[in-house]
Amino acid sequence: MVGLMGAVRWSYRNYPWEKAEVEVLLTPILTPTSAPAVDPDYPLWKLLPYSGKGFVVDRYIEPLTLAVTIKGIDKKIVEKEIVKWLQENKVATDSHKLIFN
Repeated sequence: MVGLMGAVRWSYRNYPWEKAEVEVLLTPILTPTSAPAVDPDYPLWKLLPYSGKGFVVDRYIEPLTLAVTIKGIDKKIVEKEIVKWLQENKVATDSHKLIFN
């Protein structure tokens, strides 16, 4: 095998080969932004489902509207807990509408 390769190389030693230019394509380096982007219509999306004692906030029904499932607890108590959760996550409490099931 080596002998065959040597013979081929010897026979093409004076062949006028074209110079090929290799073009290296560089892709831009992706860097993360300084802060992760948050969708203004669904700011709590990554934190769902959120559950507390006797309730679960499981999904967005539409932009800025949360579905809340209550399990044997007063609606006012649940609403206070959700408002507290919104404040902890730096979301304006009056921006979200709550739909209770």
